[in-house]
Amino acid sequence: MMDFLRAGGFGTWLVLLFGLITLAVSAIFAWRPTERRAGFLRGMCQATLYSALTGTVSGLAAVMSKVPARPEWAKSPDMPLIVMTGIGEALTCCILGFALLSLCWLMTAVGNRRLADRLP
Repeated sequence: MMDFLRAGGFGTWLVLLFGLITLAVSAIFAWRPTERRAGFLRGMCQATLYSALTGTVSGLAAVMSKVPARPEWAKSPDMPLIVMTGIGEALTCCILGFALLSLCWLMTAVGNRRLADRLP
């Protein structure tokens, strides 16, 4: 797990932070749903989504700027493998963020169902 988090760089830690907060808020919402919690939950889901996308894009930018900047990589016959490895590491933020958001929206669906039961 630590290798996974390390591979994604700094952005992965932001995704993990926002994702865990969102996961906690969605669990609270599933347990005791209110409109006020729903609004905060939507905002936290957006923060998690945008941090995942930002982390991925910044990782891709790093790969695309660092590989050509190192002559031993740029001229290497293994350059496609180096770039593929970098892209794989850059996608770590999306993998983590989307997995956390999937769990959050599952719990949100439970909360929305319970909230709908309260309405006349």
